[in-house]
Amino acid sequence: MFVVMSDSHYDRNVVESIKKKYQASATAIFHCGDSELLSSDEIWNGITVVAGNCDYDNGYQDFILQEVEGKKVLITHGHLFYVGLGLDRYSYFAEEKGADIALFGHIHRPVAQKINGVLYLNPGSVAQPRGEYDVKMYATIEITDRQYKISYRNLQHEPISELQFIL
Repeated sequence: MFVVMSDSHYDRNVVESIKKKYQASATAIFHCGDSELLSSDEIWNGITVVAGNCDYDNGYQDFILQEVEGKKVLITHGHLFYVGLGLDRYSYFAEEKGADIALFGHIHRPVAQKINGVLYLNPGSVAQPRGEYDVKMYATIEITDRQYKISYRNLQHEPISELQFIL
């Protein structure tokens, strides 16, 4: 199981809370950008994090491809691929990189869908939710035989009932 969060916008405490909850049990913890924290902050020890459009520290990378639980996981913020307009550009990039899972942030809304066998996931925002679900949230992903169990969770680490998926 691994954890995905995004768009914490200066809220270091929420990143710390999620890290503390999962650091002993998760195989990986990802932050999809717009933390607005320094890339040298010790909070990032044990967390894979990328640059968002509000991260001005040049110590962050625009994307990272990492293997987790036998899957190639691509992580980016999404602004460079215009994810607010759809996933076309990001899906081309993810397929080019051979990703099995493509994580992104930027739009502050939960997205979980498969395109050409690749799982695309936006964990929503842990600080500034937008859209239909006005809940600060993050996601966990469990990999089972040929399926992904996706659980969106609130900041009390409770599952959000209508945002539980098997894809």
